[in-house]
Amino acid sequence: MKRRSSIAKLLVCGAVLVACGCAVGAQFSAATDPPATNIALRAEGLLLSRCAVCHSTDLVTQQRLDRGHWEATIKKMIHWGADVSQEETALLVDYLSGRYHPDAPDQQPAHAPEHAAEPLHVETNAAIGRPAGETAHGEVVYAHNCQACHGTGAAGGVGPALAGNPILGDENRFWETVLHGRGAMPAWESALSAQDIADVRAWLETVR
Repeated sequence: MKRRSSIAKLLVCGAVLVACGCAVGAQFSAATDPPATNIALRAEGLLLSRCAVCHSTDLVTQQRLDRGHWEATIKKMIHWGADVSQEETALLVDYLSGRYHPDAPDQQPAHAPEHAAEPLHVETNAAIGRPAGETAHGEVVYAHNCQACHGTGAAGGVGPALAGNPILGDENRFWETVLHGRGAMPAWESALSAQDIADVRAWLETVR
């Protein structure tokens, strides 16, 4: 009888140890596996830091594309200068095709830059007397203030390439972005004069 009792106690202890091991394993898995919400937040962060530098996130979130078209769109952005790695491309394709697919209902982005919903208040050159740009000075201003992020010769780096960037064709959007920032780009209105900004834009238009 004593032997059977000892065996029973060993079996109970073994079962308890197994259960504890499973519980610890589950806690470890939950702690090490990033939740889907964190992945979504990272993807939304990439939208702000990589895409919203040149255009509003509304332009992205209003689309309803299948996976192939989202992948083609991101590759086109990379060709235009967006600094997106292969890992980030895969993350964006997964996120965008899963949320903004052809059958998705209308949705608002979970996180958007505060100024994205605000109307542009930048007026035309004639209305506010923007100065004519001087390319030589613009190159100097760019080297001191922009090159660290946008690269030598405006070829791209941490920020997107600006040489040949479509934003140069939209003067109001360019001034709005430089003055008030967009995504990861800070506002420069307190650091650069109107002449500085006009000069940088004039120089960028000569860079190819």
